[in-house]
Amino acid sequence: MTAWVVKALCHDKTLMSLSNLGEEISDLTLSGLFWGKYGALALEKKRLKINKRFRQFHFTEFLSATSSTYYAAMGNAVSTAKNSPLFLKILWYWKAWRCLRAAEKLSDKFAMLKRMEDMTLRELDMRACVLSKAGRQSEAHALISHGIMKILTGQIGTKHDLCLFLIHEAEIITSMRRYDKENKAEKNYAQALKLSEDESVPALTKVRVMKSYGKFLAENKRINEAESMLGNALDLARENNLYDQERKIKAIFKTFKLVIR
Repeated sequence: MTAWVVKALCHDKTLMSLSNLGEEISDLTLSGLFWGKYGALALEKKRLKINKRFRQFHFTEFLSATSSTYYAAMGNAVSTAKNSPLFLKILWYWKAWRCLRAAEKLSDKFAMLKRMEDMTLRELDMRACVLSKAGRQSEAHALISHGIMKILTGQIGTKHDLCLFLIHEAEIITSMRRYDKENKAEKNYAQALKLSEDESVPALTKVRVMKSYGKFLAENKRINEAESMLGNALDLARENNLYDQERKIKAIFKTFKLVIR
């Protein structure tokens, strides 16, 4: 074979390997399987090694995707900690902290290579979520606001996208304690719930909307409403085999001492 043919074959093989790894990581993430030799994080490290050798293969987008996996693992670790005995709680919260630091570092590297104006909706949303958890709410809110503007002006996006941006803005507003007279967070949740009724919105998105609103209700001592909303989210998660979401919802019930009906 000539040199250029060998190079082309290597190129195709590497792209296929990255694609397969991406699909495996996504499936493991949805199932909440992040840990151990064959978990999502182990596969992310494997994907990182490939990307370090072939940086031309969408390296910028890879940084955002990997940040997303570590962010999801952080949430998984927190929910596991809440259901663990004391000596394991410390371990799981340490894992959560490590994952958040990794997600923030990867996200910052990504932002150095891609301007906010050029980010996709998924990239904007992911970076905003990471920054919010890292205590950088003002930066996170700017990203979310930019994404909502792009969707509402018809530049890009679906009802699914708008649902996620609305609940994440509500979460950021709540964490910043920036309530106005009309209660912006409450309005966002009402709009997201209405949008999520559309058949085009995936079950995972519907669950995430109800889970976020249920937690908001619990934080505001609206116990009956919270139990009802989170109960509906739990039922839908079970029906669709969304194991990681199921674990996170149960953790919210436990945190606020709510009753699963």
